[in-house]
Amino acid sequence: MDKVIEKKKRPLWQWGAMGLGVAGLLWFMQGMLADAAIRTYRVDAEQLVMSEVTLGAFEDVTPIRGTIQPFTSVFLDAVNGGVVEEVLAEEGSFVEAGQPLLKLSNGDLQLQVASNDTQTTEQLNNLANISNGLETTRLMTERALIDTEYRIKVLERQKQRLEQLLGDNLVSREEYDAISDELAYQKNIHANTMERQVLEERIRKERTLQIAGQTNKLQDNLALALNSFENLLVRAPVAGQLTSLPVEIGESKIRGQRLGQIDVIDQYKIVAQVDEYYVTRVAPGQSARFTLAGQQYQASVLKVYPEITEGTFTVDLIMEGGTPDNLRRGQTLQLDLTLGNPVESLLLPLGGFIQDTGGNWVFVVDAEGNYAVRRDIVTGRRNNRYVEVREGLSSGEKVITSAYSQMGEVERIELAQ
Repeated sequence: MDKVIEKKKRPLWQWGAMGLGVAGLLWFMQGMLADAAIRTYRVDAEQLVMSEVTLGAFEDVTPIRGTIQPFTSVFLDAVNGGVVEEVLAEEGSFVEAGQPLLKLSNGDLQLQVASNDTQTTEQLNNLANISNGLETTRLMTERALIDTEYRIKVLERQKQRLEQLLGDNLVSREEYDAISDELAYQKNIHANTMERQVLEERIRKERTLQIAGQTNKLQDNLALALNSFENLLVRAPVAGQLTSLPVEIGESKIRGQRLGQIDVIDQYKIVAQVDEYYVTRVAPGQSARFTLAGQQYQASVLKVYPEITEGTFTVDLIMEGGTPDNLRRGQTLQLDLTLGNPVESLLLPLGGFIQDTGGNWVFVVDAEGNYAVRRDIVTGRRNNRYVEVREGLSSGEKVITSAYSQMGEVERIELAQ
């Protein structure tokens, strides 16, 4: 008779091993599916630039490019129009103040000046005649007073003598009365003449002031007319270098037209263009440095122009500690403009990635150097070498700093060795 053989149960350790195997298989499959879901870009590691995040002093500077310009420039404009008759100086030469530069001719202006000169001279002569007439009247009034006073003295002496003779009945009363009446008459004339002299003197003073004012105006007008004629000979207003004189003999120039430019070369300034990103961080007094012929020089911001053109604004800088001898007008310089004091910060070297991400995210390389994973970061200030990292990275981590133009849509980069 057959015997029933009982099936032996599996040991618990076998069930545990099977469970671990299944769990491992599921974990592996899940990883495979997750990796398949992550957008991955494969690239040769040698084609990328990798930089390490370091802790150091961040120099808050930005590079700018400036042009040497004279600190003071004087423009030459045609005060009066005319035809270029003679050129007396050459472009690029050094001129002294008052030195003739060119000569213009203007026939109409010459006739106008001559006519104004004649009219002004006639008016001045008329005023002089009026002034002479007033003076003559004053002298005539004084002469009348002198005559009247003399006549009064004579009549007073005659009256005194007649009074004695009248008492001795040696003269008639009629003769005595005639002398008395003549004396009274002369005294009235004298009083009237004195009043007339006061009136004439007041009028003479008023007219003299008016004549003096009119004479000064006429003389000023005459001088202005003569000066207009003299302006046909253009002279250097200051000493310096005649950097521009674009004129040709026979060329016609109108009033106000630019004739040339003189640069005062004893002091220069640097005119630089700065990216509008720094418009709120640049102010007068900030320092900058540049290297010329192997020697470093310092400069400071003198003026900031508020207008922004094509993404940049203009600043004027003045050199400190003397001007280098080998500077030339129009020469370009590379400067480092200091925006703030050095601060201990996490530093990430600049690279092409900054244009693609704006500094908002980077690819961080793992410890083994096999992969680089996209990570969001927060950056701060920048200079010509580093960008300041405020959040998202740690010192010692490696970051791909080359351009991300072909990797902007991926989340992970596989680095082929």
